[in-house]
Order: sequence, then C-alpha cells, then structure tokens
Amino acid sequence: MADYELSNKADEDLTEIYAFSYQRFGEIKADAYLLALEECFCMLATQPLLGRNIDHIRTGYLRHEHTSHSIFYIQKRDGILIQRVLHQSMDSERHL
Repeated sequence: MADYELSNKADEDLTEIYAFSYQRFGEIKADAYLLALEECFCMLATQPLLGRNIDHIRTGYLRHEHTSHSIFYIQKRDGILIQRVLHQSMDSERHL
C-alpha cells in the first residue's frame, strides 16, 4: 500500500501552516486545511505522477500545488517522501 512520509522540514512547515491558519482563520478552518493537505498527501502517495517534475530546481523532486501551497516530494517504491510544503509566494529554490 502506498503511503507518505514527512521529512523533518515538511513537519515543521505543517506546524507553521497550522499556527498561521489558526491565528488568522480560527481552529475550525485550520483543522480543515490541515486535513485537506493530508488528504492531498494520500492522493499523491497513490498517484505520485500527478506532480510536475522539477529537475531544473532539484533533481528527482516533484511539485504539486494545493490551494496556496506547493508540496515538494520524491517518489519512493512504497509511496512518497514529502520534503517541503511551502506557500506559493516563497522562493522554492532557496528553501529546497
């Protein structure tokens, strides 16, 4: 069964996303957005080629946009490893 794993940086990204969303939009919306991201991670684990190849930025990485965030991940035999979850306004080359 395909599954996803979070890098330490991706886990930190999600913590920051949740904290920002909680402060800005409240607990219900923050919870809903985090759940939607997790559902997207599960979808990507089973269909990793939904992401775009970004070898020009980082070899072997794929990128998938989810609302205002970009999910950066690599494909593994049994799913994906999510490296970062960055706001689309962030300079991804610098943060990868």
